[in-house]
Order: sequence, then C-alpha cells, then structure tokens
Amino acid sequence: MSQKSPEGLSVEKSSEGLILVFFDVGPNVEEADLNDCLDNEHIPLKLTVPGVKSAIRYRAVDSQTPTWLSMYHIETPGVASSEAYDAVRAKASDKEKAILAAINGLSWGTYVDIGSFTHPDAMADSLPCKYVLAVGLEPTPEREDDLNKWYEEEHMDLLAKTPGWRQGRRYKLVEQRQTGTMADKPMSKYLAIHEFEENNFLQSPEFKHATSTEWRERVMSSMVRREARVLELYKGFTA
Repeated sequence: MSQKSPEGLSVEKSSEGLILVFFDVGPNVEEADLNDCLDNEHIPLKLTVPGVKSAIRYRAVDSQTPTWLSMYHIETPGVASSEAYDAVRAKASDKEKAILAAINGLSWGTYVDIGSFTHPDAMADSLPCKYVLAVGLEPTPEREDDLNKWYEEEHMDLLAKTPGWRQGRRYKLVEQRQTGTMADKPMSKYLAIHEFEENNFLQSPEFKHATSTEWRERVMSSMVRREARVLELYKGFTA
C-alpha cells in the first residue's frame, strides 16, 4: 500500500530487485554486433527466467564512459543467483559467448528496492521516461542514516518540482562483480534512478535548488564515493 510524501508523491517500498550492468565495449567489438547480440539473444534468453519481469537498455548522453547500461527488473534479488538464472548461461550461442568475452569489461550488480517515489501527474504508460539520472552513493557508516533521511524527508520532494521529473527509485546493493577494465570500478552501496521526460533538467532552477541545500551539502561531504550518469532510453523488453 502506498503512502504520500509531504508534497504528495506516492511512496512505495517493496522487496523487488534490480540487476544493473554497465558495458565497457572497447575496440574489439562493434556496437552494432553488441546491440544485435543483446537485443536478439542475450536479453530474450534472460527474460525466460522465472522472476525476471522486464529489461531496459540505455545509452549514455553525458559523454562519460561506459556508454551502455542494461537494467533488469526482478521479483526479488534472489532471482539473480537462482539456478534458473545461472542455467541460461549454458544456453548462450557461440556468437554471444564470443562477443561478451571480447568486450573490455563490465560492472554487474544486484540491488534491492528500498523505496520508490512517483509524481502524482505520472501516468502508468509514461514510465519508463526517455531519460534517467542514475546516482550511486557510498556513504561512511556514520552518515548512512542521515543519507536515507535526507532522501525521504527532503530530496525526493524537492526533485519532484523539477520540470519533467516523474519518478525516483532507490536501491541498496546486495552483490556485485566486475571484469576487465571495470575491475577497479565498484558499484556504490546506494543507487537512485530518476526518470525525466526531457534532458534539460540539470539546468533548471528547481534541480539546482534540490542539489544545493544545506542538508544535501552535509550529506555529500561525507561520501566515500559518488557518481552520476545521464542516459537515454534505447530499448525496452518485457517477459
């Protein structure tokens, strides 16, 4: 059952999970070949696993690397370590195995949902939006509670005033692994995925205010690691 934030956002918490995969493609694989492999082999096979609900692919529009991100919405984080999920690897074609082995590296993580905040004007068919802001934060242990309170009591309500913001979802890391060039780039303990209809939100006064309050500055001053990525929806898939 959903609750309401002070600004009228619909607030829900669940035990659903998210698989997040960043791909550093590198020079040995053509993007067209990677896209064909993921779109027509890799992801459709993953969607046959019980508990895998949907998948979404994004491409970076922020000039940062890696360029490609895949997200899988799963019923629980345990789906990612299930026998059925592991079994689909054995079904991969030789082409898929060769392409995934040739990329420079990847960063893979499983997260558990710890709260979603949805704008009252967001329609069911408007999600996912065209753009996402993905924010990873690694707080010091003594600042963890303050980070969570800031999100729940101030930050989401302020972000919701940004034109085009429709939803923010928060996750906590369960497990992760990295390979190749991504081996020294661990994922952060906390992840936030913000859905925006347009790609001009960073310049809006409302966004700048939401990311410059006294509470925000206090929280960010204690971060061990933080990263933010802006990505554009490439393609969605449903089971």
